[in-house]
Amino acid sequence: MLKINKNAALIFLGILLFSLATPLSNFCKQDTISTVKASKKSKKPTVKLVGVGDSLTHGVGGPNDFGGYVTMIKKQLEKKEKVKVRTKNYGKTGDRSDQITKRIATQKKLQKDLAKADVITLTVGGNDLMQVMQNNAEAMAKNKLSQVMPKAQKKYQKKLANLFESIRRYNQNAPIFIISIYNPFYVYFPQLTQMQKYTLIWNKLAKAQAEEDSNAYYVDICDRLSYGQYDGKSKQKLIKNTQTDLTELTSKELEKSLTDKSEKNDYLSAADHFHPNTQGYKYMTKKLYQVMEAHKNKWLKKGN
Repeated sequence: MLKINKNAALIFLGILLFSLATPLSNFCKQDTISTVKASKKSKKPTVKLVGVGDSLTHGVGGPNDFGGYVTMIKKQLEKKEKVKVRTKNYGKTGDRSDQITKRIATQKKLQKDLAKADVITLTVGGNDLMQVMQNNAEAMAKNKLSQVMPKAQKKYQKKLANLFESIRRYNQNAPIFIISIYNPFYVYFPQLTQMQKYTLIWNKLAKAQAEEDSNAYYVDICDRLSYGQYDGKSKQKLIKNTQTDLTELTSKELEKSLTDKSEKNDYLSAADHFHPNTQGYKYMTKKLYQVMEAHKNKWLKKGN
């Protein structure tokens, strides 16, 4: 028979009594805290954001592989809302509204990602308006666009409705945040009033389409990206120091003005005088976040 040393037995008995007198929860306290922390971490909401649209969604104008506002809003939401954000960027340079609609109708991966989205962002309209301007350059130069624009507006309005319908075919519930267009030529030609006039009309059509959807929201970036550093300030000095009439310019002078290596709008890229630069995309992201925050109950839900 195994003999137990008396002192060893007393030590064993003391340990046993101590364990019986000490609540089991104290031994498990640290593990419980760790488990809670792990549980909280595992429940961190995930938001799936899909960006659809033209070059502004793609991120043209910023650094290579930048991702524009889609990359920026991901970082902003993760920082401010304490969520995990997964993004898909379906921006394509040069796309008009009808071309975006066609991509949605033909690209299966895009359809699947739209169906899974918690948030859908959309940039559209700039290329539609540019097409109208290019096809009617002479009328624009002579300030006679009013003769062709009513028909163009109705056509764009129908295309915009078709685009929303195509998105809703795959996702009925996610809010759509449609970002306005802007006039990239304003700082160069502030007296070309028709361009600004129809930019604003295009934006009114976008806003009306968002309101008709009932779960879509308009994000206005027009003034800041059109007027740049002159936004909210007197524009008289700008007008005085820039060309006021396109008809006064020769084709060579016009080309020289538009290929100037220094950008006159602090929010646009010096590479093309058209797309936002990093500062421009930061402003877009700021405005997008403000509108998303105001309608957070639509996209940030328990169980995301």
